[in-house]
Amino acid sequence: MRRLRAWRHGRGNWQQARWMALDIETNGLSPKEDAMLSLAWVPIQPPVIALDRTGYSLLHSDTTLNQSATIHQLSSSDLASGRPLKEVLEAFTHDAQDHFIVAHNVQFDRSALQAALARAGMRWRADGWYCTLLAEKKRLERAHNVLPHGSLTLAASRARYGLADFTGHHALHDAIACAELFLAQAYRSSNGQSIPARRILKDGR
Repeated sequence: MRRLRAWRHGRGNWQQARWMALDIETNGLSPKEDAMLSLAWVPIQPPVIALDRTGYSLLHSDTTLNQSATIHQLSSSDLASGRPLKEVLEAFTHDAQDHFIVAHNVQFDRSALQAALARAGMRWRADGWYCTLLAEKKRLERAHNVLPHGSLTLAASRARYGLADFTGHHALHDAIACAELFLAQAYRSSNGQSIPARRILKDGR
């Protein structure tokens, strides 16, 4: 039943589909092993980003923080007062049910999410995933043989669409920035036409 619903979702007009930008900050570069520090999600209703329905939470953690936490400007006291992992995941999966998930590095965010769900004893699957980084990589490779170093960062990708300057490393800010980039990519890809969501998804996987 879930697969049939997701299939039908993908056949509909991409502008009528349900999209959700996601960003996860962790205590390191290993999404499966390092603790999740914060999670943010932002609903997208093309051409609108639903800022009134965003979600953001710090996760409770007693983990010794490393340099990643410093980059995200998080302290041990911040995380000590954070919300329980399962509570945050339940809120996210409720809001993200029947959505296509958008992230700037799907490989990382999906792995981190799956590891967190497993630790919480939960199971959940998105209708589909769209990676803004991969979509941008495909587009640039069609025009260049070699991609300049740093050309696929969220900030660099946004700049090519004339989006505002961006400084990352806060989950909610990153999720909003990713949502804006997704809309810019999708409208360019669709050329203003009513195309199926599955064609947009194909760009980002």
